[in-house]
Amino acid sequence: MSPKVKRIARALIAIIVIVGLILATRTAVGQWSQQKSAAIARVKALEAAIDSAETSAQRQRIESELVSARSSVPAIENLGWAKIGVAAAFYGISLIPGGLVLYEGTRVLGYRAPLRDVLSAQVVGHLGKYVPGKAMVVVIRAGRLASAGVPLVAGTIAVFLETLTMMAVGAAVAGGLIFLLPVARWIAWCALLGGIAATLPTLPPVLKRVVGKVNSKQTESAEKDRDAGAEFAAIAVSHDWRFFLAAWWWQGLAWVLIGASFACLVESLPGDPAGYSATVRHAASTASIALAMVVGFASLLPGGAGVRELTLAVVLAPVIGSSHALLAAILARLLFIGVEMLAVVGITLTHRVRESILRSD
Repeated sequence: MSPKVKRIARALIAIIVIVGLILATRTAVGQWSQQKSAAIARVKALEAAIDSAETSAQRQRIESELVSARSSVPAIENLGWAKIGVAAAFYGISLIPGGLVLYEGTRVLGYRAPLRDVLSAQVVGHLGKYVPGKAMVVVIRAGRLASAGVPLVAGTIAVFLETLTMMAVGAAVAGGLIFLLPVARWIAWCALLGGIAATLPTLPPVLKRVVGKVNSKQTESAEKDRDAGAEFAAIAVSHDWRFFLAAWWWQGLAWVLIGASFACLVESLPGDPAGYSATVRHAASTASIALAMVVGFASLLPGGAGVRELTLAVVLAPVIGSSHALLAAILARLLFIGVEMLAVVGITLTHRVRESILRSD
């Protein structure tokens, strides 16, 4: 592929990703505005109800509800910004473990790409999930890995390994925690069994067959990019328990960090989501965001739009209330997009600085 074609392809990918990000952000902002309008309408209704109160006890009760309703309006001044800052830090750090799994995946295939390039590919690839179909994630990551010396087919398989383990560990975490939460038992059993089922494909003997199928499809559609390392990927993975253990360790850490980030967002919302202890709310936050992201990924919708909110309403709402659950989902979408974009900007600036230093030398 000529340099000119590569530049055009990169520009097109950038445009598609930017459009996806804008649409996802606009949807989230619109949902937030709807929730704010609903909260303001409730405040006005309570203010009108005070005048029609028949007894002093009834008036006091309405006034108490009014105070709570005013503090619950999802306005900028009512948010806990310190907790949102902590949430952003947790989510930013959670982007790193997946890159380490991707690095381990390239190692299994016999390649030693620089760690910084692999981490860069992993982080930048997150922007591709806001494009319908999720294929752009693979395109971005495999393309950047190719620039780092990992052949396209091998890079695609490494991305597949990272994604498979990420979703499997997320399903397992959600399944284990949801079973302990106050949700309908059929939902808990479905989540638990789903987590167990998602774990099986990541076991090396089973992964051998899965990777073999992915490899055959990739080599059939991209014969020119075929390489010997990718041909033996299935055999390598089937005997490499190191990859399995490393992937589960790092992806488990990633989900713990994502859960902590979402729990901080839940606590940053105005009003009192109370009813359960902070420990239960934290567990529910981790379980719900893990399941929501896994189901959202499986839906193939840009950023899991709509699916995340529905999943959170089912799992998180019984613990913190439906309005808080929806607001948390919207805030999480905005925060995650913001952190990912800042991370990409940081990587781009760092890359340019490094290139300028190398040219000056």
